[in-house]
Amino acid sequence: MRASRPVRVPTRRRSTSQRAIIAGVLATFLALVLLTAHVFATSESLQIVALWLLAGALLAAWIAILAWRVPVCGRRLLAVFACLWFIGIALSVCLVLLSVDGTHNLLWRRSVQALALTLSVAVGALFLRALLRVRTSSISGRLLSLVSPIAILALIVILASTRT
Repeated sequence: MRASRPVRVPTRRRSTSQRAIIAGVLATFLALVLLTAHVFATSESLQIVALWLLAGALLAAWIAILAWRVPVCGRRLLAVFACLWFIGIALSVCLVLLSVDGTHNLLWRRSVQALALTLSVAVGALFLRALLRVRTSSISGRLLSLVSPIAILALIVILASTRT
């Protein structure tokens, strides 16, 4: 009588977007834990690490967006993506303007600027993916979603060079 082989259970491999979402959620959770600890034990280094973790979470969101197959969008869903893009870019500009003040050290300012840049890249990618799935999207909308992170980077460079 032959010895039977152990039965192998096939495992389902996670997709790239699922892995990026899991990494982003974990980084966001760790950042929230550090920001909560920062409330009780005020240390600027905790806040800086939390900002970098949030920037990493936004990069993971960017990877998830690029790997995600967006369904064909109607005009209403495209309007939702456009509103998210606008809110994200406005928040990025606010973060860049927040980083200009001289009350914090240089590392904190660079952390906030990195967070602003990764936020603009993530919402720009989301808007671009939505526009690429619409059959009648304009080229100006596609260019706007590509140029917005570059504009945020230019704003960071201009404001950083005029303040130092």
